[in-house]
Amino acid sequence: MDIQQGLSVLNEEQYAAVVHEGSPLLILAGAGSGKTRVITTKIAYLINQKNVEPYSILSVTFTKKAANEMRQRAVAMEERAQSSVIRTFHSFGSWFLRKFSQEVGLIPSFTVYDDSDMEVLLKKAVPSLSSKEAKLAAHQISLAKDYFLTPEDDLTLLGSEFDINQIYFEYEKRLRATGNVDFGDLIMKPAQIMEQYQDIENYIHNRFKVVMVDEYQDTNDLQNMLFYVLSGFDKRLFAVGDVKQSIYGFRGANPKNFASKKNRYISIDESKEDDPKKIILGNNFRCKDKVCDFINFFFERFMTAETGNIAYTEDGNGVICGHSVYYTD
Repeated sequence: MDIQQGLSVLNEEQYAAVVHEGSPLLILAGAGSGKTRVITTKIAYLINQKNVEPYSILSVTFTKKAANEMRQRAVAMEERAQSSVIRTFHSFGSWFLRKFSQEVGLIPSFTVYDDSDMEVLLKKAVPSLSSKEAKLAAHQISLAKDYFLTPEDDLTLLGSEFDINQIYFEYEKRLRATGNVDFGDLIMKPAQIMEQYQDIENYIHNRFKVVMVDEYQDTNDLQNMLFYVLSGFDKRLFAVGDVKQSIYGFRGANPKNFASKKNRYISIDESKEDDPKKIILGNNFRCKDKVCDFINFFFERFMTAETGNIAYTEDGNGVICGHSVYYTD
């Protein structure tokens, strides 16, 4: 399938999202509405029709499977999309830190510590910790990083039973001495580095002229901050999400990053020309009417409406059903 064929199979809303330009764009995409098709077609369209350099496109998502699928589908329409940077958040963070490892005091072949590695390091940094306490502290430090918090910040929101600030401080000192990072650093450090080093920020902003985020409803405060820092002020921003599909609350995901009109980083004030446009992908091509009816009943009964109605005009069988976008309080 080439790009012309890719464009020809889009419905009106999908086509509008693909060809939109001139301002940031938020896509409210329900399940089965073809959001991956929109993202991959937009990548191919920008390269093929708008002469955007492939390597200047950055698209981030949450799983390797999703990233690989996005790349394959974009490349099928435009071979040069192979050079675009399509990664998970953590994979992008690893790429970033390895690229600038020397500038930020890391070894280029650094190891990324998982939860078990964190617990071992914590017991070395704070020998008085029991195995149970080290496990809890590792979880709380990861959560602190998800909220973009350092050992110097107020960490009372974590509800720790011990001095988590001091433990976090000792852990970070020990971690920095190894020249390695943990998973939280893969997101936190790029955001910090771009704020601290103007030359690195300028390089990234000059490199990536298009920034796309998939599953935006699952971004936590740290990922949202990274998106904000990456985007700069003159980028083609493209964020896709559905608050009802948020599944990473246990990792600090904040659906209101996407849903709220008072979003800290991207407002949805369409009275301002330079604010994002909002497009709703409302056609469900996957579910039958009974499935839609049940899900709609659930969200209307137990959740709070926020961003307006999304009308499901078809589900592949000509059945009309509707729903709204919601988030949990």
